[in-house]
Amino acid sequence: MPFLGSRLWIDFANSAPVALGDFLATPEGWARWLAAAGLKVGSGLKGAADANLADVHALRAALQRLFDALETGSRPAAPDLDLVNRHLVAGAAPPQFAWRDGRLLVERQEAGDMDPLVAIATDFADFATHYERARLRHCANPECSLIFYDTARNGTRRWCSMSACGNRHKVRSHRMRAAKLECS
Repeated sequence: MPFLGSRLWIDFANSAPVALGDFLATPEGWARWLAAAGLKVGSGLKGAADANLADVHALRAALQRLFDALETGSRPAAPDLDLVNRHLVAGAAPPQFAWRDGRLLVERQEAGDMDPLVAIATDFADFATHYERARLRHCANPECSLIFYDTARNGTRRWCSMSACGNRHKVRSHRMRAAKLECS
């Protein structure tokens, strides 16, 4: 499972890569993805066993379209925003006060304790408040469908993964140069 997007919501959007198939096609696949993502399987309102895969797929499709809208600077579709908002509202847990060690603390629900779809929607909401549009990218490999957020300091990341698509590009370029030298 590729977890290369630099954010939970992007990795979720990448869960059906063209080359590898849909990791969330079955409840078992959804459970494996949740475990790999570090989200508690069976926790919250919709654990892996209880999740309606149609809801999972709908949120994933909406986030894929929202990525494209953010990347291009175009207006997101209202139904996509409404779907994310429904998950945010469903899981809204207000901060709570607690008294610990003689101090008043504000405790917030951790993503790992949330319903998985709420945690993903919450990650998108957090991301949308402070992202840089120029760092939203599609892998430069035309055969790859993965998207990512470039967190490199210089902002020049081109590949979903240097060890996968980046290496394939380097090998292909090397072979093309070598073939040209042999023909000369």
